[in-house]
Amino acid sequence: MDGFHAVYLLSSQCNKSVTGTYIGYTVYPGRRILQHNRFQAGGAHKTAKLAPWDMVMCIHNFPTRTAGLVFEWAWQNPKVSKRLKQHTWKKKHSETGVQYQIRILDIMLQSNTWKRLPLVVQWMKSEYKEPLNPPIHMPIAYGPIEDTDQECVTPIATLTGDCCLCGQDVAVEDGIYCIKRHCVFHSVCLAGKWCSKGELLPISGQCARCSTEQLWGEMVKLKARSMGKRKGKKEARDSNHWTKQLARMTVETSPRKGMVSPN
Repeated sequence: MDGFHAVYLLSSQCNKSVTGTYIGYTVYPGRRILQHNRFQAGGAHKTAKLAPWDMVMCIHNFPTRTAGLVFEWAWQNPKVSKRLKQHTWKKKHSETGVQYQIRILDIMLQSNTWKRLPLVVQWMKSEYKEPLNPPIHMPIAYGPIEDTDQECVTPIATLTGDCCLCGQDVAVEDGIYCIKRHCVFHSVCLAGKWCSKGELLPISGQCARCSTEQLWGEMVKLKARSMGKRKGKKEARDSNHWTKQLARMTVETSPRKGMVSPN
């Protein structure tokens, strides 16, 4: 997991229709809402006319920037995304703009494309809260997100060794670690063991060495924290990163220049 990546929903305080909502991607939610409300310089020009805005919610814990941008584009364009256009996206007469966007989000979180990711659903403004049914491993949180520019201070770079599954040496960048920090695996080895036929990303499983039940997302977060990566830092451009291998298998060309979206 390379830094902090979030997709957020805004609601205009002066326009409650669909045109009064905005979906975006950020690595700094606190700073981004200040930019949308013109308290801080830096982008957000499209939303200036409908300010002030409330940041309703964030979906975060995406494994890479690309994964976050893919989710953002699909949420913005459900009628075009190949993964979502089979649904009926006509806004109901009784729905507010926020309610319509949350209905789309609810279906997205349960779709095959995203239901296995270790995402977190965070309501920033509880007054906008609507029923949501994300997969059981996706927690629902409330309140503001803490500063995402904190440096982690619990390195485990010395925890290298042989993979408990294949027996080959594990480089730090290729490894994933048991929550107890006693067991070392190649990410692809453990993911392959935990995935059923046809699945590309595991949700949970039993450690092959200590037999404890663990969530894949928690193990990935542990690695990110322990390696001391700065959240929000630009992700490494390693074309062999396992999350990029996954993304390449489930992408479609997006109208937005320089990015991709899910099929």
